[in-house]
Amino acid sequence: MIKVLRMEFVFNRRQLAITMAIFSIYFGWMANRIPSPRAFLVLTSLMIGLAIPFGILGREDKFKTASLVCSLPLRRSSVVLAKYAMSWITIGLALIYAIVLTAVLPFARIPLGEILNPKSLLISLAMISLLFSFILPFTTRFGLIGIIIFLVSTQVLGILLLVLGQILGPALNPLRMVIGTAENGIRFVLDHPSTSGFLLTLAASAVVLNAVSFFITRVLYARKEM
Repeated sequence: MIKVLRMEFVFNRRQLAITMAIFSIYFGWMANRIPSPRAFLVLTSLMIGLAIPFGILGREDKFKTASLVCSLPLRRSSVVLAKYAMSWITIGLALIYAIVLTAVLPFARIPLGEILNPKSLLISLAMISLLFSFILPFTTRFGLIGIIIFLVSTQVLGILLLVLGQILGPALNPLRMVIGTAENGIRFVLDHPSTSGFLLTLAASAVVLNAVSFFITRVLYARKEM
């Protein structure tokens, strides 16, 4: 698996460099413009959870590197495990980079003490796991075309919900309902007391999401034609 990890890094080094440059601008802007640690935590988790998996896994389909990787004397389950490990290593490094960048920037307004605690870190881990558990099997099954279709579909859905909101009025606005439900769910998690049971639930949720995602992806990758 180490050989596959090395190949994944070689294939994705340019993509990682571009992503790091974008993250530098994004995290620098957030550190200066967003004084709320909770908003910083949520937005950072969403950015990392979406950008890194889509970028790394989508690149494989664009440049057709899967055939080369699968030509090695390895089981496909090992290849999936390597991709999974590569993605999570990159996600971990991106989180560390965001924290370090926020700490050293002189204009940063985020009190790191409110982020560097078990509850905040586990919430971030659970949010990223929720996104990643969907993205990994989705990109494995549909590839780069699937990513494009997904992004276009979300934009079209947003437009439709916006139009329906104008027709139905504020009381029945479906876009407001969707955003309100997501906001209430995030607020519930952020406001929940940091009890041992709650922290264990967050950790267990992240483990379960990743495990289910990995096994689904392994099945899909085993059936994928190269």
